[in-house]
Amino acid sequence: MPVLAELIGRGDGTFILRPSLPDQDLDTWITVKQTAQVLGCLNPKSVYRLLGEYLVYRRPLPSRILVSLRSVLALKQAAQDAEFWSNPELQRRVKDLVKRGLDRLTEDALQPLGE
Repeated sequence: MPVLAELIGRGDGTFILRPSLPDQDLDTWITVKQTAQVLGCLNPKSVYRLLGEYLVYRRPLPSRILVSLRSVLALKQAAQDAEFWSNPELQRRVKDLVKRGLDRLTEDALQPLGE
């Protein structure tokens, strides 16, 4: 997890560590294999069918896929409900979160540099 902080000298040789958050969203991106581990999947290949529908992902390189840790944790929490995979309403909630995440990534990618 990214942590950004500022060291502030107190004048007596000690420092205060003050956390600072940048303006941008701080989502952590993990690999497909790490995603499978977090979700408890035995085979990382089973994660691919969840991409875009239940998991927010991006492709920084054509052969590399990164998954939003935030979406992985949301899916894991939702799937703990025994009815999740048979209840379309519960599935729709997760799918809506993923759609909003993918839309935000698309908007960010379309912004001109310097904004």
